[in-house]
Amino acid sequence: MNNQATLDQMRQLSLTGMAQAFETIITLPLDKQMTTDQLVAHLIHAEHEHRQHRKMQASIKQAKFRYQAAIEEIEYLPERNLDKNMMLRLADTSFIERCENVLITGATGCGKSFIATALGYQACQLGLKVGYFSLPKLLQKLHLAKADGDRRSDYSHSTTMLKWQLCN
Repeated sequence: MNNQATLDQMRQLSLTGMAQAFETIITLPLDKQMTTDQLVAHLIHAEHEHRQHRKMQASIKQAKFRYQAAIEEIEYLPERNLDKNMMLRLADTSFIERCENVLITGATGCGKSFIATALGYQACQLGLKVGYFSLPKLLQKLHLAKADGDRRSDYSHSTTMLKWQLCN
């Protein structure tokens, strides 16, 4: 089987990450080629990374964030009165395992939504599912789920979905 046929089969089998890695590897000069076991390990690692990235991107899209934000972008200015140690503890998302919610309060325009989004993105990057809601939308969804008698709703399971309660 030639390299193009191998690439075609990888794509046909939806092994996109593996195909991209293989495509890069076959362009290397012979003295830079990997051994067979290195090649297999590299291709499997590339496919795993590709799938993890796609899963994370799907989680981010499903969360319906208003914008992109990252923990590293949070500014700890004195007038904001933010505790950097607290933010770093929240960024490890262990509060989710403890079934704890996060309530972010503050004046209009102080960055509540940005902080919630940054924590949500962090959770998505760690493989968790996130739902981003303002307080009125969250209450509406909970009310609808209760009215429908839906006890299996994602909105009632704090271990599988973060609920950001913003006071805007």
